[in-house]
Amino acid sequence: MITVISGTNRSDSRTLLFARHYARLLEELGQEVELLDMAELHHGYFAGKMYDPLGNDAQLVKWQQRYILAADKLAVFVPEYNGSYPGVLKLFIDGISVIDYDGNFGGKHVALIGVSTGRAGNLRGIDHLADVFAHMGAWVLPNRLPLSRVDALLTGEELTDAGTKKSLRQQAEQLIAA
Repeated sequence: MITVISGTNRSDSRTLLFARHYARLLEELGQEVELLDMAELHHGYFAGKMYDPLGNDAQLVKWQQRYILAADKLAVFVPEYNGSYPGVLKLFIDGISVIDYDGNFGGKHVALIGVSTGRAGNLRGIDHLADVFAHMGAWVLPNRLPLSRVDALLTGEELTDAGTKKSLRQQAEQLIAA
């Protein structure tokens, strides 16, 4: 199973639009897919006790089991926030790391996609995130995909840019083959 993560808790985000497109693409390619939208996760676990493996939040544990531990591979979409990736994603990774560190990402292949209204496609943010995943034992695909000026790639809430669709498909095929 492949988990596609929309790595922001901003409601109505463009990141989620791209993550949904990618999830549908993976399904068309015959993959079992789960979509994890960080906007749906409550953040009540954000407290000092989140680092106590015995005191962890029940919902956080369920999300970890469903979306992370059950996944063989992951595709992570991250918008650019202050030259990096959103803190909510880092908070989630930190929260689940004390529950089952090795099982989360160890040996799993991860595709990274940056989303930005600017011109760099969050290259810096996906590099930062690649370092975190590599540190935790994941195999980050070398084809990190920066999506720039994303407003021009969409018509309404649909991805319509042919070149971007092609790039996402190529990366999805690489993730499946990994």
